[in-house]
Amino acid sequence: MMKGTTGIRMRQQSAKAMLEAQLKRGTKPEKINGKTTTNMVALTDGDKKRIQREIDILNNKKSSKAFA
Repeated sequence: MMKGTTGIRMRQQSAKAMLEAQLKRGTKPEKINGKTTTNMVALTDGDKKRIQREIDILNNKKSSKAFA
């Protein structure tokens, strides 16, 4: 496991890639009783706005440090 800023950057990059892929395909994993399933459901407008906001935070290094 990476420690320090290198590990943080790697996690942020992988999170950003996952969010961008989710936004591009327009689906997310369904959750039932708090458990993630393999079923994919369409993103709502609220999901799209939240994902875009999270991507913007990850792109802005100053803001991402505040949330890390």
